[in-house]
Amino acid sequence: MSMANRYRQTLEKLAAEPPATKSALIRSLLPEIEAALASGKTCKQLWERLVREGLDVSYPTFHTIVRRAREKSIQTAAQGGRKSGLPNAECSWDQGEIGHDPLANLRRAEESRAGFRFRGTESLKELVHGGRKTHEQNQR
Repeated sequence: MSMANRYRQTLEKLAAEPPATKSALIRSLLPEIEAALASGKTCKQLWERLVREGLDVSYPTFHTIVRRAREKSIQTAAQGGRKSGLPNAECSWDQGEIGHDPLANLRRAEESRAGFRFRGTESLKELVHGGRKTHEQNQR
């Protein structure tokens, strides 16, 4: 038997074993938890039923693990190209829009940034050589 096959069999056996930690066990049950929540059950009802079956974890811990696992599954689904339940930012360049602005996100961030921003409107010639007339000089 080749080394690659032995390693592959070892990893398959390891994956078939039950999870070593309680959080990993709860994450492995996430699809069933999602289905139960979608059917109208509450997180507390799920936890009570699992405790009766032998799960030894407090409700706040169970709730936190489920919440984090659900958030992580939403993020990975969005990264994989599938739609997530979260509001989507504008991605006009994905839709093949002709007038794509690669700095649009940066401009939006700067506009909403708090604080004072000075953007000089005078040209270098006016600043260095004093080519600009003051208001008093224009009135003479």
